Amino acid sequence: MRHKSDFDLSHLLAGLAGAAVGVSVVNSQIEEAKKSRAERDNPEEVREVCTEVGYALERWEPEEYETEDDFVSALASYLNDETGFEIEEHPDTHEGQPDVLVEDCLAIEVKISLRKSERDRCVGQCAAYSREWVTWIVVLDEAASVTGDLENLLADKGLEHIRVFPFDFD
Repeated sequence: MRHKSDFDLSHLLAGLAGAAVGVSVVNSQIEEAKKSRAERDNPEEVREVCTEVGYALERWEPEEYETEDDFVSALASYLNDETGFEIEEHPDTHEGQPDVLVEDCLAIEVKISLRKSERDRCVGQCAAYSREWVTWIVVLDEAASVTGDLENLLADKGLEHIRVFPFDFD
């Protein structure tokens, strides 16, 4: 004979299991919504490009240049030599002008100064780019705390999927 408390507990467990499934579905939908058009249209190519470019960035040893545009040109040239992918500098697109666009699936924004106003502008730019492409930020010669602030701001805006690559000249 079942006790009333056993019956209530099974309903509670069934309810909790249903809620867990519901949370999992919602989380999956949120992650899918964060994917760029490129990731949804051609996930294999995006994975290949991101892997190769990520390895290339890990090996990159940028020189010091006077302007951000000089860094962008150096990075674009380096990525072209290292990966052989189609690299565009400052392409005009409906989402704006990313500094570097790789194979029409990875946008890279380069920053050498991250004052608050520039950091906020960068987040806005990258939010727009991330609708169309996987988006990364290359930060040059900034303190770890500044890079951390940028990563925290991205996370606060739901943009934690945008990777930040810091480079220091010391």
